[in-house]
This record gives sequence, structure tokens and C-alpha cells, in this order.
Amino acid sequence: MGIQGLLPLLKSIMVPIHIKELEGCSVAVDTYSWLHKGALSCSTQLCKGLPTSRHIEYCMHRVNLLRHYGVKPVLVFDGGLLPMKIEQENKRARTRKENLVRAIEHESNGNSAAAYECYQKAVDISPSIAHELIQVLRKENVLYVVAPYEADAQMTFLSVSKQVDAVITEDSDLIPFGCHRIIFKMDKYGQGVEFQNSRLQQNKDISFVGFTNEMLLEMCIFSGCDYQQSLPGMGLKRAHALITKFKSYDKVIKHLRYSTMSVPPLYEESFKKAILTFRHQRVYDPTMKDIVHLFDLPDNIDNDLEFLGPLIPQHIATGIARGDLDPFTQMPFQLQGESSTSAPVANVTPRYKNSKQETGKKKLDLPVQKNLLTKYFCFASLEAKRNFKAPQLSPKSPSLVIHTSLSPSNNGSDEAASCNTSCSSASLVVSKSDSNNLHSNNVESCFPDGVHEFMESPSPGTS
Repeated sequence: MGIQGLLPLLKSIMVPIHIKELEGCSVAVDTYSWLHKGALSCSTQLCKGLPTSRHIEYCMHRVNLLRHYGVKPVLVFDGGLLPMKIEQENKRARTRKENLVRAIEHESNGNSAAAYECYQKAVDISPSIAHELIQVLRKENVLYVVAPYEADAQMTFLSVSKQVDAVITEDSDLIPFGCHRIIFKMDKYGQGVEFQNSRLQQNKDISFVGFTNEMLLEMCIFSGCDYQQSLPGMGLKRAHALITKFKSYDKVIKHLRYSTMSVPPLYEESFKKAILTFRHQRVYDPTMKDIVHLFDLPDNIDNDLEFLGPLIPQHIATGIARGDLDPFTQMPFQLQGESSTSAPVANVTPRYKNSKQETGKKKLDLPVQKNLLTKYFCFASLEAKRNFKAPQLSPKSPSLVIHTSLSPSNNGSDEAASCNTSCSSASLVVSKSDSNNLHSNNVESCFPDGVHEFMESPSPGTS
């Protein structure tokens, strides 16, 4: 959802940027935003469970674009359901279901254009779809991490702990989260606009002179966010004026209670929870290989913090982070009997690799007695049986190829490139190339030898 109207108010400090300016930097990517965009072109197939890989190709094109310009991508995936967003997620699920019903109805009536539009609104990016991309990232040696809960909080943690130098996203929530450097609206050519937290004081539309990070966060919560609905008539500009005048949310709420605005009895309590969720949500620290809070908890906080995300055992959190466990069920992907909604990832190969696995296929012989329809409707003569030739698969069945014009040929030099912003040693999930075994759990870090092991991962599903 993001903070509605925030980016237009900050346009005076948004600077055009091309990703080549980030050469040598590590950049976290809001991967679900890429998957959602990529799914727009194959939403019908995804909703129907038909084979497709367009959404994977979309993401890999952008991954290779970043690597071509010497940028080291770290793809960050959403994890399990955050309790503070259950109501919001249920609402979105109902909307998707309604659009799926409409799509089927339009399709049955022959209105393909309306059906296509509804399918786009109905598609859901599930953990199994994300897992398909993770398998490709492993094969391509691309860094990634699955958040225990929200990717927004996970990317902010990587940013504030200097494990990445910038974040690529479409979600304005990253600003109140406290992310330092954000690239919005990156297109397929690498053009985007850059936000830096340090420029806030220079904004022209509304003044942030004297604003603290806490005041900015409270202003955004008052205007409405995923964790808290806004009060009637409360937009960003009014919230900004109130925070500017009263400096803190509790004084603003006290003022509103004595004004003409109706404030629900539990509004202040839910507001406090929203602040805590933005500031102290649970995330995964790749250096500690465990769950931590985004920012350290204050001493005077209640013990009931389940709304920040239930605490996950370390071995489960690690399995989720490296993509071995489904973040919803906490079960290994290969043990769930999941039915993939896209083409097998094993067929996704870089264009510069020659895959000749199909050429050695043997003729597929189908005995005539196995043809149940023939056996049911007529008896085959002996001559017909002798002359019968079973259909065979083409030995040249095309394997799926990611077409990219930008191959990371200079990966080694890219990793050695320097960045203006210091990136401290950390280790994120990545597996070594293994063309014979796509599900290899070998993992390594792109960072210095002192922390080179993200984890010695056992076979998937074990701990």
C-alpha cells in the first residue's frame, strides 16, 4: 500500500539516477515488486496454473541489468504473515478472489479484454512462485534472503546496518521505516529516481526543518498506513501540520479528542503498536544467522510483542532465509507436494550455456494395450498391432531460455569495485553454481573471508 501521496510531496528532493552510478555498490531489491510486475504479462497462466516463466524472465533481466553495470543485487523476499497486517492481507485476498470470479465470468462471456484485466488483479505471488525464482538465483550465484516477515523491514535492516548501500523498491513505506537511500521507479533501462534521507531538510512542498525520524514516522502513520487506518479527513498535509505544531503523536491525539474529530477509544493503543512495528519488527541478520529486531527494543516495553511477528526458532529462521522452508508453513518446499504454477526451473538456463539434455532422449514406446480408448471402442487386429508406431517426443524439445542482452561477463571485476558508501562485512544467502543439481544448498558470501560462510546448509528440509 505504501504511504499515499508521500512521494509527490517529496518530488523536490527526488533526483534522477541511472544504476551505473551505483557501480561497485550492493543494492537490496524488493523482489516481490518485480514479481508482481512480471506477473502482469502472464497473469492468466498463473491464475490457471498453466506453465509460464515470463515473471521469472522479467526478474532475471533486471538482475542481469544490475550486474552488467557493476551493481551487486541482493534480492529480498517477503516471508510469513505479519499479525499487524492480517486484516489488510485478508482484504487483499478477498479482492483477488472476487477478481478471479469476474475474470472467469468475463472469459465465459467472450470478453477477453475484461477477463485479462481481472486476471491481472487476481494473481497472487505465493511462496512457491518466489521459490522458483530462488532456484534460478542459486544457479546464477545471485545473493538473496527471505525475510521472516516483511521485506520492507528486512531491506531497511540491511540498509541501516550497512550490509547494502541502497534499496530498489516501489514502496514509499521504506521512507518512514528509516531507509537511508532508496531508488524508486527503476525501469528496464536502469533509470529511476533517488531518495536520500539526508535531503529531507531541503524539501520545498512541505518543510521538514526540525523534524526528527520519529516525527516523520508519526506523520506517516496519522495519514494512514498498512498497520493503522487514518482518521476521517486526515491526510498527509494535515498530519504534517499537527506534528509540526505538537511535536509528538500523543499530544496530537489529545488535541484531536478535544476538537470536533471523533477518535476511536483504541486508536492511541493501535497507534503505539504501529510505531513499534515500524521500528522494532523482527528481521533476519545474516551475520548472526538469527532473528533480531530492526532497531533495539527500549527498556520500558511490554513483554507481549507477538504483533511484531512471532519469534521463530533459529534453525527455522535460517531455513526460511535461505529459501529451503516455506515461510507460511515452515515446511520444506519439496516435501509439500506443491504443484508449480510455472515452467520447471531446471529448464531455465542462461543464453550463454548450451543445454543439450534433450538431444539424448530415447524413443518413448507406448504399448497398444495401454491405449485405453482404442481398447474400449474397438479390437485391434494383429496386423495393426505389428504396424503400430507409438507417438514420440521430439528430440529437440526447446528448453526455456532467459533472453538477456546483458550478461554478467565481468562479475569478478564488479565484486572488486569500490563504492562511496562503506558496506560492512556481512553474509547473505547464495549458492554455488551446480548445473547438475538445481537444489544444491551450498551457500557462500560475496563478502570478506572472515564471514564467508552464510551457513553450511544441510539437505533441504533438515535442520
